Amino acid sequence: MKKLFKPFILLAPLVLAACGGGGGSGGDTQLQYSIKLSASKTSVPVNLNSTTPGFGGDYYPYMSTIYVQANEGGSPIPDKEDNAFGCNVTSGLDSGSLYYLDGKDEHTMEVDDGKGGTIKVPGSYRSITLGSNSGGASFHVISKRIAGDVVVACSVTDPRDNKVYASTVTVKVGGGSTATPAGVTYSAQTNYLGSRNNVNNVPNQVAVEATVRNDANQPISNTGKPNLQVAIIPNGTSSGARLMANGQNSGGSLQVSTLNGIGQFSVASGPSTGALLLQLTVDRSDNDVSNGIQDAITQYAVLQVVDGIATSALAVDTTQLTMNAVSGEAFAQAVVAKGGVPPYTWSATSTLPPGLTLSPSGLVSGTPKVSKAADYNAVVTVKDANGVTATGTLVIKVTVPDAPVAFSINGCSSSTARCLLPTAEVGSSYLYSFSATGDNITWSLTGGPSWLTVSPSGVISSGKLLTCTDVGEYNFSVTAKNSTSSVSREVKVTITDSADSCKVDQP
Repeated sequence: MKKLFKPFILLAPLVLAACGGGGGSGGDTQLQYSIKLSASKTSVPVNLNSTTPGFGGDYYPYMSTIYVQANEGGSPIPDKEDNAFGCNVTSGLDSGSLYYLDGKDEHTMEVDDGKGGTIKVPGSYRSITLGSNSGGASFHVISKRIAGDVVVACSVTDPRDNKVYASTVTVKVGGGSTATPAGVTYSAQTNYLGSRNNVNNVPNQVAVEATVRNDANQPISNTGKPNLQVAIIPNGTSSGARLMANGQNSGGSLQVSTLNGIGQFSVASGPSTGALLLQLTVDRSDNDVSNGIQDAITQYAVLQVVDGIATSALAVDTTQLTMNAVSGEAFAQAVVAKGGVPPYTWSATSTLPPGLTLSPSGLVSGTPKVSKAADYNAVVTVKDANGVTATGTLVIKVTVPDAPVAFSINGCSSSTARCLLPTAEVGSSYLYSFSATGDNITWSLTGGPSWLTVSPSGVISSGKLLTCTDVGEYNFSVTAKNSTSSVSREVKVTITDSADSCKVDQP
């Protein structure tokens, strides 16, 4: 067999392997040639780990075998040892390549084995040539890391008139939706920029690139709709800062459409120094942020804003070292350095609250998970580009929200139907105690009689003996609430005069 191209080793290959041979029927005939390709698998997984095939019969999930069959009329074309068929990838080379996988030395390459030696591995090709065995041959397609359709074409030439006959087959690499976001990451030219009016020539604008990927870690497909939302989180540094993309200019947020999974925009600083915190959001539900965000996936980016480089000694900004967080709620805030030579790299030498981490860019983020309110002290260290370090003590005050209120009245928990409270007689006082589960509950009445009050513990009372003027039915609402939730119930109280003591005899 003769190679059309020198083999190349791919990190995540698609493979073709071929067999040739002798046999079949010859003879002079005027019958027309034809060729047909078929694939053992029309779809294979993305080869995320860049595994390469070996030789032999072991099952290899990233491979599809391609079969070539060429006929002269209804019979196989005559055998040909070499160059009977030419095959190549006509589309989708980023997603797969061709392999012979016949074990022949000319179809392998030596590569470093990582242990000081070399090993032979199958060579990957864009184009191959195959011999014919009774009009047939086979080779392989093996997937790479990028999802897509690999289109393979093979051709045979009729030796009588040199007319070329061809056939194609498509192997789809990667399954599932290519338009469902699973994550967003970012990178920037630098992780710092100068303040708007700095006099030290530090650029006050930086380009940022966000990458949106799907469940298979592939770049999201193009939709033409805005599918990435970028927002500046308000803080002391955000005033006057701007986001810019595709002619848009926004101080708060903007929406951009990704191209091959990439969304690009610029950030311009305001007059203040500190940390600009960006929030990058995609919508997993429909990959469209312009119609509202139903299932948000969020990433944060930190950009330090400085007045100058090496104009003062490196230090941790102590005004940014106290943070307030709530257990069970998402949290994102940045620590700030000043002076020295940016960019800065952060680390923590003691433990942050469970659920929170400190990134090298200075972002404290996560969801704290504690059962009891407490202040957490963590020593943080910042290192500048010259290796100079400075430390500070970060204090994170974590509060625990109240347990939600659950409220029922004598088994009645309806939010619409009225719950009946015990009746009371004229001449007695009214007293009833509500109960609810939850922390730090406060109680209130709405629309109740003037003589009825509720205590902090949920006890309602008349505070006096009921008189004839109090006889009747009273409908009102009772509310139990805390910092987490509020529950109201509609209730009914009846004051009766069973002894007819309120009747007045008529003359």
